[in-house]
Amino acid sequence: MKVLYIGCYRDGTGWGQAAIDYILSLDAAGIDVVPRPIKLNDRQINLPKRISELEQKDSSGANICIQHTLPHLMEFSSEFDKNIALYATETSNFIDSDWSRKINMMDEAWVINNQMVESSKASGVRIPIKVVPHATDFQKFAQGHKKIEFPSAKGNFVFYTVADLNKRKNIEAFIKAFHMEFEPNEPVSILIKTSKHGQTPEETALEVRDISNKIKEDLRKYKNLNDYKEDLIVTDFVHEEDLYGLHHSCDCFVMPSYGEAWCIPAFDAMGFGKTPICTNVGGMSDFIGHGGFLIEGRLEPISEKVNTLPNLFTCNEEWVSIDIKELMSCMRHVYENQESLKAMKEKGLEQAYDYSHESVGALMKELLND
Repeated sequence: MKVLYIGCYRDGTGWGQAAIDYILSLDAAGIDVVPRPIKLNDRQINLPKRISELEQKDSSGANICIQHTLPHLMEFSSEFDKNIALYATETSNFIDSDWSRKINMMDEAWVINNQMVESSKASGVRIPIKVVPHATDFQKFAQGHKKIEFPSAKGNFVFYTVADLNKRKNIEAFIKAFHMEFEPNEPVSILIKTSKHGQTPEETALEVRDISNKIKEDLRKYKNLNDYKEDLIVTDFVHEEDLYGLHHSCDCFVMPSYGEAWCIPAFDAMGFGKTPICTNVGGMSDFIGHGGFLIEGRLEPISEKVNTLPNLFTCNEEWVSIDIKELMSCMRHVYENQESLKAMKEKGLEQAYDYSHESVGALMKELLND
């Protein structure tokens, strides 16, 4: 067996990181894998040494092709014994796109989570669909990472999120829940780590500040915006070690997203024992288990502008809007029961091991041999 893996692993995105981990998982399972990149942005990154080594291999003789990209870019080739479509979706369907026609040309579909199986079937995908979760190098959870000091949050319990600044991430719900639940005199803080493609860190910080101020004005909890607790906004570091240090520096991760194929920051937070509180949707529904909290929401038609392809995230799709009151209650519970949640933190790290390169690689090998 020889696998040609085509993916966006050089893009420096969460999607690209997923591709890197899939390739390393195949390699860990002893599969002869040859990666070939496709670029969807202009970012330049430093690849893991092993990926660079695998790129040097000759792709001739490959009998299986995994195409990990946007489905409208996929092509079937009779040169391979098996053509696999590996893709991610984050809503109830993709019926307004041409994706199902392209996916159905392939031999098999691999998706990230169990919700995607139903979303794909609802969209007209008829070929066999298998769930292959994201993998990770779990050794990062055992390493020591330098903490980051935030003077205004010193001694406080810090709720935090790590997310791109886009509508799907629903950062607004996090800001609302925090300021509605906690009073300025309580020793708690809110931290938002975010970025936005095409913007400078300073521009992104100003945009988040404007969003937060608008929320506070609409809440009308206090007459003066300065009476609210300060929002800590971080936009000026992106390296992995910095993010790991951020996890170590904070206490409880919150991801109220409308939809997530996986959510690497939420998974990492679980591995670092940060009792993530997440919307019960997508990949988070699959991996959180007893390592954090899942908050229910309700399905709603998408009526918000999402910066993506024109035939995706339309009003014919639905996503999950988190219950703000339940989010507030859960944040309060975590804050007031820190000692009793130690077992949950340990369970989170234990569950993270189930998604090692070796474990996911073994699953991929089994599916390839099926």
